Amino acid sequence: MIQTPVKPFDTYKWRWLSVQPTEGLLKPSVFLGVLRALDKCEGLSPSDQSVYDALLLVEQETKSTVSLARDPSRNLLRNSGQYWKGTGLLNPSHGVIELTSLGHKVSEGRVTQGEFAAIMVQQTVLPNPETYKNAELEKWINAGLEIRPLALILQILENLGEGFGVTEAYLTPNELIKVVIPLAGMNYKADLIAQVLIDVRANKVSTVGWPNCAPEANDKRLAREFLLFLSNYGVCRYVSADSEYDGRHYLDELFDVDAVSSVTTASIFKSDEESNDVIEAIRDSALPSIIERQRTVATVLSRVGQPKFRKKILNLSKSTCLLTGEVITEVLEAAHIIPVTNGGADSDDNGICLRVDIHRLFDSGNIRITPSGDLKFSDAIKASGNYKTLPTKIIIPSFVNAENVKWREKYC
Repeated sequence: MIQTPVKPFDTYKWRWLSVQPTEGLLKPSVFLGVLRALDKCEGLSPSDQSVYDALLLVEQETKSTVSLARDPSRNLLRNSGQYWKGTGLLNPSHGVIELTSLGHKVSEGRVTQGEFAAIMVQQTVLPNPETYKNAELEKWINAGLEIRPLALILQILENLGEGFGVTEAYLTPNELIKVVIPLAGMNYKADLIAQVLIDVRANKVSTVGWPNCAPEANDKRLAREFLLFLSNYGVCRYVSADSEYDGRHYLDELFDVDAVSSVTTASIFKSDEESNDVIEAIRDSALPSIIERQRTVATVLSRVGQPKFRKKILNLSKSTCLLTGEVITEVLEAAHIIPVTNGGADSDDNGICLRVDIHRLFDSGNIRITPSGDLKFSDAIKASGNYKTLPTKIIIPSFVNAENVKWREKYC
């Protein structure tokens, strides 16, 4: 019988970024759109009118459920800047906007969303020194407690899948709050937590009498953000339920999380040099490619109507890859310009024909297309010998809506 957990200290809970959770900011198009707007406004005061105008445009074009522009005296950075500071993209400087080296690379697409997600899995630690106050940091230190929450969640999902089958490789926010967080506070390992989860699901273990690690109004939302990040960035696949706290976050592709979640001791928060070391270490690991494959699996499992869309786009494109000229239909796919997850339609003007590997690189942000037809490449593509012959400019098909291409360049 498992020992009833106790809190390591009185205020123990999981909080990653802001004390005021704003889940809509973790939507990749909004998160990246804000970062690129801040990049353009670097050196300005957060209350500058240009910042307001830039954020208002992001708010409108992404149909954000969060008010991004607000007003100059109550700007986004003042209230929610920790979403970018706590992820190592924005310097915690006062008075002016200043991106970190990592922030610039993510904004410019040199670090892809998959690579950024991998960096967050490896680098996210509780307590977060960028978002926790000193008094709270001291409590964690005195308890000898340090948790890498995103990595731990993936380790638990991996153990669930390997030990009990892929249908059990999911986690709900309620399970995270009621089971995982209390046990993590006891320094229990992922395999034991996974076994307890299975026993709780089978009513073999009761959590009655366990500590409440989300006692305050926003605590449950703050804890749920870890799962939202993993699903928003394609690491997990989300299946909704009547209650958002019972929705399931699945890991469809199992992998050795331990081998890739601690690939470096460098930190993105210490210096640009260490940040660059982290990027290189992550790229040398299997994690980014695993995340991209997982995102592909999640997309396929959640999409209907893809064959019809493919047929339309291949007919319009004369079954020819836009970038490579490939005409073997078995390796050609229809790529959405505005992703379906962002409201993109299965319409003629929102698709292009791409070879399967080019499609994957396009979806992962390694290849970006500008409205003028210029191509932008990630650092990984630039370093690859296999893709050095790709064109640097293409002619965008006449059936494509140029506004869709413009939107994708800004928010994907």
